[in-house]
Amino acid sequence: MDNLRFFSIASGSSGNCYYLGNSEYGILIDAGVGPRVIKKRLKEIGVEMNRIFAVFVTHDHFDHIKSVATLGEVYHLPIYSTAKVHRGIAFNCKVTEKLSPANKRLIENGQTVEVKDFKVTSFPLPHDSTDNSGYVVEYGDLTFTFATDLGKATDKLCSYIAKSNYLLLESNYDEDMLKNGKYPYMLKQRVASEHGHLSNAEASKAVSSFATDKLKQIFLCHLSKENNTPELALQKVSDGLKTKTEVTVLPRMAPLLVDLDF
Repeated sequence: MDNLRFFSIASGSSGNCYYLGNSEYGILIDAGVGPRVIKKRLKEIGVEMNRIFAVFVTHDHFDHIKSVATLGEVYHLPIYSTAKVHRGIAFNCKVTEKLSPANKRLIENGQTVEVKDFKVTSFPLPHDSTDNSGYVVEYGDLTFTFATDLGKATDKLCSYIAKSNYLLLESNYDEDMLKNGKYPYMLKQRVASEHGHLSNAEASKAVSSFATDKLKQIFLCHLSKENNTPELALQKVSDGLKTKTEVTVLPRMAPLLVDLDF
């Protein structure tokens, strides 16, 4: 099987979109930036839109769904998510173009679907959205787990961390920066709740406890602009690791391309 490439198109509260693909085709996880940005950045790495075979949506917040209707309606891509997330997308007032039933695909948490050589399994994550899913993508002997926008590292997620070769994991905020920052009290409570976001410390604890030697690389995603820095996230997660796993902080709006080893 061909080696895979992971491409972070954007990662943060301004938009989230990730590509995983081989030399012939690939899939997207979320589409929270403009369709022209997605098309342009994919073209920069030699990927045309007709080589995208599916979009998997984690949840229905706008920074993850901005372009899903356009990708479905204009490019005729199947859009996978839970029934609750599809309803949330349909009723999101910021989404001006609506997704037709012909391009909706259901993948309920706990289910697996196959897209060519990809096996994609959805699992639940706690967040204050209509519903929320992480995804485990299997490609031959390679396992890549995607977990963003979660208030705590669940037992299910930790079991997938233990099986993964690659991991995309939220490391949203530094606890001291959030506590002492300018957010109003209620927003601080929301971010730090079990249905909010994952802190650097919580991300570090999850990977330090469950990562194995098979985990080659961790991609820290969805860092807060106001309550975190790349340096703090990298240091906290790296210092806690007991393995030789590489840790990479994804830039908020700049693209990052990585070749994945089996």
